[in-house]
Amino acid sequence: MGYEYLACGNVMLDSVRFPGETTRSQENIGGPSTFAYSGIKLYTDKVMQASHVGEDYHTLFDPWMEKNGVEGKGFDVKCDHCNHSWLLFKDDGTYERDPEQVYFRDDWMQDFGYMKISPEEIGYWTSREPIKGIYLAQNVDYTFWNKLHEIQKRDGFKMMWEMESPSSYFKFMDAVMNATKTASLFSINIQEAQTLFNVQTDEDVIAALQKMPFEYTLFRVGERGAYSVTPTECYYLPPAPGPVVDPTGCGNTSTGSALYAWCEGHDALMTGIMANVGSSMNIRQYGIIPDFKEVRDEAFELAKQLYSEYSVKYGIK
Repeated sequence: MGYEYLACGNVMLDSVRFPGETTRSQENIGGPSTFAYSGIKLYTDKVMQASHVGEDYHTLFDPWMEKNGVEGKGFDVKCDHCNHSWLLFKDDGTYERDPEQVYFRDDWMQDFGYMKISPEEIGYWTSREPIKGIYLAQNVDYTFWNKLHEIQKRDGFKMMWEMESPSSYFKFMDAVMNATKTASLFSINIQEAQTLFNVQTDEDVIAALQKMPFEYTLFRVGERGAYSVTPTECYYLPPAPGPVVDPTGCGNTSTGSALYAWCEGHDALMTGIMANVGSSMNIRQYGIIPDFKEVRDEAFELAKQLYSEYSVKYGIK
């Protein structure tokens, strides 16, 4: 089976600890590209992940890949270790690096450098299949985006850009605008949006987003859910129903689901709903969705049900 979607970028092995806990979860599969892959894979098998990984990815990834028919040809082993992310959640739902965790070596940030995927590597995969959409968490580097723009002109895909937090500041707006030549779809959380646009309220963020040259934006507001935003529309959508275990990666998962929904021709309301459903399937357990076929029908049915409810609320016929 060929692929129509790519989830590109970083892989992490995550372990989490919540407020008041002295022990942490076991390590689980994670990272922006892997969670975004899961948000697409929830709805279609025609997706591939293109990521750099550490040699130690096999222990956790191989059984999950075999169970779910995950194509492994996009994984490129670059170093000894994947990015291992030991997270300490705080009472407000945000998280930080756990200060009690000892890393493999003092220069642990080196592993992050190995994991950046290049435009040329993305172009290798987009030249081989007719790609509808790509997910990428990325900074605002001019050279990266200019190279990727040339590849996009050649291959014609839509780009969903999830902005990396260190780039989400108003002082980088010129570089942000350069990236929008390539990225027509956008995903950003509330903290990043506040610093990017130098505003505070949801309403001010939405107004700023609607002036940007994006076809579609998933504006994520944490445990309050998300806004589904176009230049002329905005729908607030609280989280989709379901049990809550671990929120790690929910933003990436919902972004992948939004990419799929928009590229498949769904409207802004359904795109936001399918994004929230993706998040709700991710939050049910630690780490990645363990079995996609087991929950795929449920995800489509829940999205259909929620669309029926919200289309009445928002007067959509």
